[in-house]
Amino acid sequence: MQIIFHIDLNAFFASAEISQNPDLEGKPIVVCRESRRSIITTASYEARKYGIHSAMPLFQAKELCPQLITVPPHFQLYKTLSQQFFELISSFSKKLEVASIDECYVDMTEYIQHQHIHPYQAAKDIQNHVFKTLKLQCSIGVAPNKFLAKMASDMKKPMGITMITNRNFKEKLWHLPVGDMHGIGKKTVPKLQQMGIYTIGDLAKYENYEKIRTIFQKNTFIVYQRANGKDFSKINYKKNELKSVGNSTTFENDSHDEEFIKSVFHSLSQEVSNRAKKRDLVSNSISITLKYTREKSKTKQTIIDQYTNDFDIIYATALLLFESIYNGENLRLVGVSLNNVVHVQDLNIQLSLFGKQGNHLSHHSQTDQFIHQFNEHFPDMKVMKASSLIEDDEIQKKYLKNNE
Repeated sequence: MQIIFHIDLNAFFASAEISQNPDLEGKPIVVCRESRRSIITTASYEARKYGIHSAMPLFQAKELCPQLITVPPHFQLYKTLSQQFFELISSFSKKLEVASIDECYVDMTEYIQHQHIHPYQAAKDIQNHVFKTLKLQCSIGVAPNKFLAKMASDMKKPMGITMITNRNFKEKLWHLPVGDMHGIGKKTVPKLQQMGIYTIGDLAKYENYEKIRTIFQKNTFIVYQRANGKDFSKINYKKNELKSVGNSTTFENDSHDEEFIKSVFHSLSQEVSNRAKKRDLVSNSISITLKYTREKSKTKQTIIDQYTNDFDIIYATALLLFESIYNGENLRLVGVSLNNVVHVQDLNIQLSLFGKQGNHLSHHSQTDQFIHQFNEHFPDMKVMKASSLIEDDEIQKKYLKNNE
């Protein structure tokens, strides 16, 4: 039997803002522009206790909660965190379907079987990993199909884990109002109620099948099956919006120590390489991000002459980009990304990195060639293979100093 997770980030935009500004934690905040005509995009759970919700006018929300904090949206931040979220989930299972910017379905069957782990523990591990890595809360529904997993993830928020099985779905679902059923729109609820259908259990009764046919028409059987705990839709692995593989970290204390910053780039590059290799993804576009304050940051991108997911090449390129834009100021965050990634099998050209016919260069000789060319162009930087640096701490220290 398959095991499907539906993973939903809780109050995503608000949580994303809190992840960058911990002073907002535990306070009633909403994400929207500061204007009387503004409409709330997302409300934190603390704000929701006052009856505040998304799509509510800001002026009305402030009447309910005078101490409400308004935070302007930062859509690039949400996009970046969303991307990192999907990357993190894909490290558990490649069978992932992106449902929206803050939720996905994942087939965890193979992972659970190979790890010999209980589904609940696997969900807990994912939940903890998302929070530890991204400072974001998520709820997870565990079930034998997508519909039940989606219903389960909505039952406990924030940071909830709910399991629905073929044995307990009646107990979990049938008492719920029909409007709580995923896929039933607000306009449909009054029509069902006029027919005497008030709960999901009523929708699941065979004697009501002909009644609901007048509403759902060609989708009647699907709705009826779902109310009875059955859903035969598959995970759409192609619906995967992973366009980049990146990793970033926020320092505990702002720093301008170049040796320390470069050591962080070393770790980040290794993680990016590992993630890309797990998914057989490559790119010829590498970028870094330097963040000085919440409002001030710099991003630098370069195109290299080969597609890669190699650690040494990513790291060397990240150092080059760092040297080209860093001005000695304190940094609070640095990041590394492979952009516009493609799957190895989808490339339209033969890549020398993966063994082009007629090209007998080994992976290691290609990396050596890249670094040799790099050092020819930038003799003052003296780049060498990171794997060599690891072997010798003294050499690593000298290298990181970059002949300071």
